[in-house]
Amino acid sequence: MKVFIITVLALANAQYCPQCNQWTRFYNRDNQTGLGDSELLSSHRYDNPNEICAEPEVVEARSTSGITGEVVSIGPDYGFSCSNFLQEDGQCEDYAVRFCCRQGTPVCPIGFAWTAFYDRDNATETGDYETLSIIRKFHPGVCRSPRAIDVLVASTGYDYRSAGESVCLCPSRGFACQNVDQDDGQCEDYKIRFCCPV
Repeated sequence: MKVFIITVLALANAQYCPQCNQWTRFYNRDNQTGLGDSELLSSHRYDNPNEICAEPEVVEARSTSGITGEVVSIGPDYGFSCSNFLQEDGQCEDYAVRFCCRQGTPVCPIGFAWTAFYDRDNATETGDYETLSIIRKFHPGVCRSPRAIDVLVASTGYDYRSAGESVCLCPSRGFACQNVDQDDGQCEDYKIRFCCPV
């Protein structure tokens, strides 16, 4: 089990871009009363059967108040906990967590729907960039916070992993492939769709 004890300084999406294309919703089971706040994977699995994959790759925690700077324990196969006695003021904030799983074709849950596929960029001298922010400039109907993304190789229609390239993807940012990260120095051309609320 990988559990990290960290000081939470920022609670945005993961500060690196994991090879992960499907986030759960945020869960907030516990409050910061008693000994602290505990948002354990096992508890959320029990409360929400069939919503969280067998082996999450990333967990993200955010305080419901937006206040950060606390010492917490966090790991994708553990979840999250904050102990009051470790905090300078003796009190944890209230946190919510979500988990991310790498899957083949991601699932777009009830209440959401897939957009069309977009292929805004081509594999140029630097790479292929199908980012959410740029696609929204040309297609403002794409939601600001997709639940999942689905990325295919444009020429074959196969899942992005079939190309065997080093890429970066996450629903809040979109997709990027940089030529410098590839063994042959050239990215494939990709297309992307987003899972958005209906």
